[in-house]
Amino acid sequence: MQLRFLGHAAFDLHLAGLRLCLDPHKPGALGGRFQLPAIVGPFDALLRTHAHEDHAAWTPELGTQRWLDAPLQLPGLEIEARAVFHDAAQGRQMGLVRMISLRAEGLRIVHSGDLGHADASDEQWLQGTDVLLIAAGGTWTLDGPAAAGLAQRCGARAVVPMHCADPRVDLALQPVAAFLAAWLGPVIRLAHLDSAALAALTSPAVVVLPSP
Repeated sequence: MQLRFLGHAAFDLHLAGLRLCLDPHKPGALGGRFQLPAIVGPFDALLRTHAHEDHAAWTPELGTQRWLDAPLQLPGLEIEARAVFHDAAQGRQMGLVRMISLRAEGLRIVHSGDLGHADASDEQWLQGTDVLLIAAGGTWTLDGPAAAGLAQRCGARAVVPMHCADPRVDLALQPVAAFLAAWLGPVIRLAHLDSAALAALTSPAVVVLPSP
C-alpha cells in the first residue's frame, strides 16, 4: 500500500496491485475556482464518492475511463460504500454522498467523501478502519473539531485530513490547523503513507500529507 495526496479530496492509492485515483478533480473546476495542478496517471481505475465536479472529474491525463463502483469484489480487493449526509442538516441542503471502504492486503482504507453529519451507526461502520481519509474543512462537510472527534472515536490507526483550505481552491474551508488543534494524539508529517509507515505507528495518529 502506498498513498499520496493530490489535493482537495483526491488521492493516488497503490493497493492490491492496482493504481487507483480517489475523487479526482481537474484544473478550472467549479467555474474556475480550482487552480490545483492536473492529476496525471496512468491509473488502472478511478473511484468517486459523489458526482460533484471537484470529486468526479475525468481528464485524459488520468489514463483510464474505468470507474469502480460499490459494492464490488475484485481479486484481492473488496469495495463497499455507505450513504451519508453531505451537510449538517441531514442532507436537506446538499443531499447524500458516500463513504467508500477498500479492503486489501489485510488493510481497510476509508474515504469519507464530503461527510457532513455522522450518527452512531456511521461511527460503528467506521470501526476497524486502518486508514481514514476524512474531510475536515467545514461548510459542506464536518469542520475540524467535529472531524477530529469522529476520527478519535473510530480509532483508525492513521487519520489523513483532507478537503481543507488551500490558497488554490476558492472555497470557504477551514485550514487543517483547526483539525490538528482538536486532535488528541500524535501528528506526523510524511511525503506519503505506506504499509511500513503504518505498521510503525504505536498509537492512532494523524498523518499530514503534502498537497502537490
